[in-house]
Amino acid sequence: MVKIKSPFGIVENNKIVEKFSENPKTAAKEFFESNLDSDILDCEIDKISPYKNPGKWLRDFGIEITKLKLKTTDSGEEKLILSSRTLDELSHIINVLNNREEILSGFDSFKISLENTKKLKEKLENRIHKESYLIAPNLTTLVGPILTANLISQARGLKNLSKMPSSKIQIIGAEKSLFKHLADKESNKIPKYGIIYKSIYIQEAKKGLGGKIARLLSAKLMVAARLDYFSDENKGEELKERLIEEIGKIDKK
Repeated sequence: MVKIKSPFGIVENNKIVEKFSENPKTAAKEFFESNLDSDILDCEIDKISPYKNPGKWLRDFGIEITKLKLKTTDSGEEKLILSSRTLDELSHIINVLNNREEILSGFDSFKISLENTKKLKEKLENRIHKESYLIAPNLTTLVGPILTANLISQARGLKNLSKMPSSKIQIIGAEKSLFKHLADKESNKIPKYGIIYKSIYIQEAKKGLGGKIARLLSAKLMVAARLDYFSDENKGEELKERLIEEIGKIDKK
């Protein structure tokens, strides 16, 4: 009989002859590295499963397999970057249409075009939510999927972002303002932050604390980016809790 691979191990004659790890993450790696074909029907999964309730295990296994696929190809990251840039363009189009409503409202197609563009933007946001967590779970937990995608896009890849010092991450998106400051320091102030101003931490910052919070946030973003690129550890919640705690200390001063 021909051997095939399943999430649970190597199967021959509808029986597992070589069991993979009980840990979904390790099992996903063993499955991914196996050169055997995977030609097993969903209806057969329950029959060969060594677990009484394989549902949650298979869900976790599926997530880990997706992560491995994304890590071994740039297509997932490239798609996220393209999605982020397209989202910015759609937002711009919606703003233009809203600002020209008085002129365009007389056309029958105006409202339909505006609604369709909004629906398209919403669908794209949903896609970014899924892709962002799979590619950069720590960053996504820390600042959300949209800003994570923006950061990766502006840095031209997670690899580049993971190599940046926190000071550079802090001003991503504000390079033009920085160059103006360097060219004429008397007329132009040095920018405190770039696109991270979109984060809830800076949006809700008390007056005068934006710069300090930006420094705290960029330091955590640096750690999160390195975790996402160089390891499989998910410490996003821990980083988020520390950041909120540190911001709280600043607020009390």
